[in-house]
Amino acid sequence: MKIKISIILSFLTISAVLLAACNLPGTGGPVDSGAQIQTLAAATIQAQVDQFSTQTAEAPHVIIITATNQPTATALPPTSTPVPPTAVPPTAVPPTNTPIPIPCNQASFVTDVTIPDGSSFVAGASFVKTWRVRNSGACAWGSGYSIIFSSGNSMGASASVVLPKSVRPGETVDISVSMIAPSNSGNFTGNWMLRSPNGTLFGVGSNGGVPVDVVIAVTTIPAPKDPNTIYDFVKNYCSAQWRTNAAFINCPSSAVNYTTGSVTRSYAPILENGLTDDEGAIITVPAIGGDGMIQGQFPAFTVHSGDHFAATVFCSYQKPNCSVTFEVLAQQQGGSTITTLGTYNKVDDNSTVGIDLDLSTMDGQSVIFYLKVLSNGNSSDDYAQWMAARITHP
Repeated sequence: MKIKISIILSFLTISAVLLAACNLPGTGGPVDSGAQIQTLAAATIQAQVDQFSTQTAEAPHVIIITATNQPTATALPPTSTPVPPTAVPPTAVPPTNTPIPIPCNQASFVTDVTIPDGSSFVAGASFVKTWRVRNSGACAWGSGYSIIFSSGNSMGASASVVLPKSVRPGETVDISVSMIAPSNSGNFTGNWMLRSPNGTLFGVGSNGGVPVDVVIAVTTIPAPKDPNTIYDFVKNYCSAQWRTNAAFINCPSSAVNYTTGSVTRSYAPILENGLTDDEGAIITVPAIGGDGMIQGQFPAFTVHSGDHFAATVFCSYQKPNCSVTFEVLAQQQGGSTITTLGTYNKVDDNSTVGIDLDLSTMDGQSVIFYLKVLSNGNSSDDYAQWMAARITHP
């Protein structure tokens, strides 16, 4: 309010001066002094102030003063703090139940029809293992389907057995395989898989990859059939040190081997005519080569007058190229001379050869016996068996 009054007083002062100047006498009259002029101006201003005050009291007046040539202030944008976007939870989509396709070849285990796991047998005993399985796949099992040995111990079974009938999806089938208990005591497991005509292997379980198995325990070794047996070479076959023309080999060998040679045992040997015997037999296979051979050196045995070495030797069923020489040798313990007691040639002709050697001339001697087989050419079928090899005193 004080600013407005100052501006008004300044304006009135200027106006009074100008009016006083206009009221001066014309040219040629006496000129008033400066004091007169100031007196007139002051009077004029006082009159106008009084007039303004009177008018202000009567009615308010609004005086608008427009400022010119003032810089325009640039408006600053407001400072804003960024607000992170609000996370929107994803919309739950219900799962789609897509059907899982059923494999063409798949089986489900139902039960062990025979020989439950842990069944006990005497070494060399024959038995038939039967599994009941269901076709849980999408394809029928026709005549080209079979069960095959895949791992573990085959227990003398065939490598594969054809399924007994066609099996449609959802149906069950009993699958039987003839087996022979191993010749050593212990626990044994054999694993078997199904096979389609195109060679696809499949089994049981949720993904069809589990084999069916046979699990047995061999508890005892059969006694020899000859009641006069003094020493049983078959039972003690791993007491011998075995070697071939190539190297020494382990006893028992993991499998029959026509390349490096092998020694195994069976208490259900198969004869050349296909029949199975119930005597124990040592199965000796020479190493490959024209001079292929296999030999077992047994611990020393004290011989008495009347003792005999006895055995029955032969090849095996479906070994048409078998051609070997069986040889029994002896060496007095501490001596350097090895004496041949007898040699016996054998080929596959559906026959067996019996051996009976009187040892009376060695009465009182501690004797090391050797059982040896020589290959007479290609050793691929030289499956030479020493059945019921023993020292007996009839």
